Amino acid sequence: MKKLPFYFYLVIWITSAALANFFYKADLLLLRNLFASIFFILPAIFAFTWLFKNRLKVKNFYKQSRKKFKHIFYTIESLVCLAAVVLIISIFSVGGFKNFNERAKFEYLVYNDKYNQCSQPAVYSGYGEYSEFFWKANTQFIDYFQYKPYAVVKDVVQLKDNFLYNFNHCKATRYLLRAAHQDHKVAKDILATYPYDYSYFYEFNDKYLFERYRNSIDEKKLYNAALVNAFANKTDDTDSKDFLLSVDKRRELHKEAAEEGYLLGMQDYLSTFSEEKEEKINESECLFILKYSNHLVEQNSLLQSASYMFSLVGIISWWEAKIIYECSDKKTDFRRAITLMENINNKIANPKDSSNFVTTYPALIYFNGWGNVEKDQELAIELFSKNNEANNGSEISKAYLSLNELNNYKNGMELLNEIIDSEVTTYEALRYIYCDNIKYNFKIITKVYKETKQEKQSRITKYLEPLKSCLNNSSREEGIKSVQSYIKSWIENRFKNPEFVKTLNLYG
Repeated sequence: MKKLPFYFYLVIWITSAALANFFYKADLLLLRNLFASIFFILPAIFAFTWLFKNRLKVKNFYKQSRKKFKHIFYTIESLVCLAAVVLIISIFSVGGFKNFNERAKFEYLVYNDKYNQCSQPAVYSGYGEYSEFFWKANTQFIDYFQYKPYAVVKDVVQLKDNFLYNFNHCKATRYLLRAAHQDHKVAKDILATYPYDYSYFYEFNDKYLFERYRNSIDEKKLYNAALVNAFANKTDDTDSKDFLLSVDKRRELHKEAAEEGYLLGMQDYLSTFSEEKEEKINESECLFILKYSNHLVEQNSLLQSASYMFSLVGIISWWEAKIIYECSDKKTDFRRAITLMENINNKIANPKDSSNFVTTYPALIYFNGWGNVEKDQELAIELFSKNNEANNGSEISKAYLSLNELNNYKNGMELLNEIIDSEVTTYEALRYIYCDNIKYNFKIITKVYKETKQEKQSRITKYLEPLKSCLNNSSREEGIKSVQSYIKSWIENRFKNPEFVKTLNLYG
C-alpha cells in the first residue's frame, strides 16, 4: 500500500482546527470535542512515531550531549528529581492526591482571579450602603463557630473585621484546607457552610470546589444554624444543580436556620417558593414570608428591598415580590413605593437622577394616578423626559412620550420607531405592538440564535419593513392605538398581574 504524503496529514490537522472552531461557535460540543481531540492528538502521534523510529539516534545524541554539557544536564536532572520528590511529599502531606488536587485547584483560582478578590475588603462591594448587607450575610457563618477551642478556628475568626467590613476569605480557606486535609472535623464543617455566593470557588465546569464538604454533613450532627442551612442545600453528586431533599424538607430546615437569625437561611427559605411559582402559597407560610422579608429589608438587603417595593405596586413578575404581594392580601401603597424607590436609588453606589426607580416607575404612577397617588401628568412627562435623555432610556418612557405628543397633535412616530429598534435587540422579548389590526410580536424577531450578524440584520430589516411602513403611513388616531397597544403589552409583561392590570388606566 502506497504511503500517504506528509501534506495529507497536515491538511487533516488544519481542517480539524477549523472544524473544531466552527462547531464551537455552533455550540455542538460533541463534534467540537471530536475534532479538537484530532487536532491535539495528531502531532503527539507524529512525535511518538518519529521518536520510536529514531530512538537509537536520539539515545546516542543524548549521551553525547550529556557528556559534553554534563554540568547543565546534572543541574536540570537534579531539579526534576527534586520537583518530583517535593510533589510526592506534598501529596502525602495533604493526605492523598484528592486533597492535593483540591488545594492545587484552589490556588489556581486565586492565581487566575482577574479581579484580585483576595485583596478586596469583602466578596461583594460596589453596592453602596447595601454592600454592608452582602458582607454580613456572607460572613455570618463564621460567627457560629467562633467559640470552638481550636487554633484553626481562632485563625479564621481573627481574619474577620466587623468594623472595617474586611475578611480575607482566601487566607481563611488556606487555614481551613490545611486542617481539613488533616481530618479536622470543625474545619470541614466550616468549609461545608461556605455561602453559595462565594462564586469565586467554582471550577471550570461550574462545579463548586468544596461541594464534597457540604455533601458530607451528617444530619445527626447539625449543631448550629449555618450547618442546618448547608445541610438543606446538599446536592446530587452527579448534578450539583439537583437538591437531594424535597422542597418541603429544605423549607423547614431553612426556616429552622432563619429562626436563629441566619440571614442566608431567610434568603434560602424565600427562594424555595420560586420552585412553586404556579402553586398557591400555603397561608401558614405567610407569617414567615413577611417576617423574614421585613427583617431583610431592615438589614438593607438590596434584593429584598426591591422585592418589597415592587410588591407595593402590584408587580409580581418577580417571584419574591409576588409572594409578598399575595401574603399582604394584595394590598398596594403607591405613595410608599415612590419613597422606597428614592431610598433605593440614594443608597446604591453612584445614584443617578435618571434611574428608572426615580423617573420611569414614579412617572407611570403619576401619569395614571394609580392607587393613593393623585394624577399629575405634567410631572409624569417631566420624569419620562428625564429618563429618555439618559443613554439607556426605558422603552415605556418613550412610549408615553410618544402618546403625549400624538395626543397633542405632534409627531410621536419617531419615538415609536426608536422603541421598535430597541425591542428587536432584546432576546426573548415578550412585548408586542399592533398596527392596522395586525399584531407584531417582538419575540418572533429575536427567535433565531445561530446566525451571523449580517443574516440577523437582514432578517430583522425584512421583518420590520411592513411594520415601519404601516406605522409611518398611519393617521394620528391609528398611531395612538398602536402606542396604546405597546403600553398595554409592556405593563402586562412587567406586572404579570392580570387582575391588577384590568383595573389600571393604561393610557392616561
